[in-house]
Amino acid sequence: MTVPPECAFDGNTDLYGFGVRLGVYAQWIATLITTVLDPENEAAFRLLNLVVQSSIFLGLCTESKPGNHAVGSVITQFLLCGSLSSVTGDGISHFGHMSGILRTIFYTAFSAWGIWFWFVGVDVMENCGGQAVAFFGPSTVTGWVRSFGKALSIIGLIGCTAIAAFSVYAARRRFGSGFTNAFARRGKWRPQVELSLMFASMGLIALSITAIEYLIAQNNVGAVGPDRIDSVAQLIPLLAGGVACTLALWKVATDGLLVRRRCWLLFGWHL
Repeated sequence: MTVPPECAFDGNTDLYGFGVRLGVYAQWIATLITTVLDPENEAAFRLLNLVVQSSIFLGLCTESKPGNHAVGSVITQFLLCGSLSSVTGDGISHFGHMSGILRTIFYTAFSAWGIWFWFVGVDVMENCGGQAVAFFGPSTVTGWVRSFGKALSIIGLIGCTAIAAFSVYAARRRFGSGFTNAFARRGKWRPQVELSLMFASMGLIALSITAIEYLIAQNNVGAVGPDRIDSVAQLIPLLAGGVACTLALWKVATDGLLVRRRCWLLFGWHL
């Protein structure tokens, strides 16, 4: 389903231009590789993701106003969701750490914005007569995708609020015995990888990339192709993502991370 020619528009290159998209995709892949093969450095990669995500989210908030296209905000939401996952048994227990707390704050704000967008923003922004494509197939921004977005945003806000409360508890436990013990390096340990979460993360990344490129093509969004990487706002995430992915692959190749022993789990069962 392709929208009518009169609904075509030039997209926001600073939010989802080709350079931004390519850089963010590279960050997702770098974080996935690091989380699975080098979890000791996971926090640094997730913090880099968070910085780029936060800047994109702030841009999304300023763009959410009458006159702008609702599907542009949908594309940006997919761009913010691709790095949601934590794929190792250890990676989902960082709630007591600053990186985990900051991610919780970010996704709480993102869920709150999502509630506004799907309940109010779509009506305020949509200017294609409800024909803008929001997902694969004949799925418009005012159809079932909107209902799903409403439910997901509410669930996300409730979940993030609960995680925020747990993060406060985890942080108090961590620092209860003093700063020295809280920041002490852990002893020798074997990394854990939960295969179900790893494959879910890979699927989420693949779905997000495919959906973003599909929506850009189906909605005839212009000015966001490879010929329009002409702004600093695109070059910064492109450079950050490229460097992160290169460093992750370099460490895998030089440190023998592929053959390092680790615990493989499937739904909590040790393989």
